[in-house]
Amino acid sequence: MFVFAAVTPAAAAGGAKVPPADGTTARALRFREDGSFKILQLTDLHKSDGDAYEDVNNCLLNELAKTQDADLVVITGDIAMSGTRDEIIANIDEIMTPFANASIPVAVVFGNHDSESGLISREELMAIYNTHPNSISVDEGALLPGCGTYTIPILSSSGDRLAFNLWMIDSREYDEQGRYGAVTPEQIAWYVHKSEALQAQNDGKIVPSLMFQHIPVPEIYDALLEVNRFTPYAVKRIYTDDRYYVVNPDNINAGRLAEYPCPPYENNGQFDAVAARGDVLAMFFGHDHSNTFNITYRGVDLVATPKTNFEGYGVDRGARLITLNEADTSAYETHLVRFTSLYDLNDLNPASLISSGIRLNSPEFKTIVAVNFFHLLFRLQYFFATTLVEAVTGMKFDY
Repeated sequence: MFVFAAVTPAAAAGGAKVPPADGTTARALRFREDGSFKILQLTDLHKSDGDAYEDVNNCLLNELAKTQDADLVVITGDIAMSGTRDEIIANIDEIMTPFANASIPVAVVFGNHDSESGLISREELMAIYNTHPNSISVDEGALLPGCGTYTIPILSSSGDRLAFNLWMIDSREYDEQGRYGAVTPEQIAWYVHKSEALQAQNDGKIVPSLMFQHIPVPEIYDALLEVNRFTPYAVKRIYTDDRYYVVNPDNINAGRLAEYPCPPYENNGQFDAVAARGDVLAMFFGHDHSNTFNITYRGVDLVATPKTNFEGYGVDRGARLITLNEADTSAYETHLVRFTSLYDLNDLNPASLISSGIRLNSPEFKTIVAVNFFHLLFRLQYFFATTLVEAVTGMKFDY
């Protein structure tokens, strides 16, 4: 059973200040009775038939659904976009079902790859997601460019007022030159207008919020530290030949820069609008499969979440858990949920396998073995590539 907040006319008359249905608002959720609300962000699943680790990925999604106690799953693009139409539908079903079984609502935004094949449009994809009972995603139709720009209201635990807001943004695909797409001026104007309207409905106080989208904003490079090209682990700025960057120790909160960020070439002012409004605590991105940084720039945290897919595996692959507290909506907590945290060597203990009923020829056993093997392999790699280099250079690369 899915728990959505019902907004009754009596509640509205009592000053609940719940956003009205406007074509860009999802069904409202609410804080738990203990004042908490947990969001599990998945991104870049790149789910396709023929993936050598398809059964492992399915097991990992099931384990995330069972263990993370999430109130909402947000999937930020590049989800299921390969194969025939029937294969895409089946892949979406395999993604949505574990969370439906755990009674967890799911909201999606799209990435640059979801509809780029031309086989299936963003609107058709959204309709497929919305055939699942736990989907709360919104197709805003002709109201805005793209598909999947909307808000998710989170009501107070009592259900009588809007306590928090989630912005879901379609960061588009590509521009006419084939470079990564940018959020459009129309979407930005919608954000500003709706943010102002929510503030007006909230007795003039901004409604604290988080923003989720696939492609990061161009200002990510302003938040990094420009260095010379010979600096260890410096990454070359996209669209340039001679500018290199590392994380800035003065503004990084956690994580690392493991590959160069890939924002759009064009900048239509999205981040300027967000920073000026002051309602967004943090923007959460996917797109760059290995980055895990959380960097504060102009009062907004820019947060990268790595790929939620076992293939092309790295030590940080997994998901991100975000926790809100109704008692203090001016802050949030977040940490990575690495695949390697879902299983350990104790799960290979014969007694554990027998008690759990896991067979040696099952996908579950394959997943436990694969996760533990790659965990050991990449911890070894991490020692030589990160720990040792930090010790030799005196620089810090992972926070």
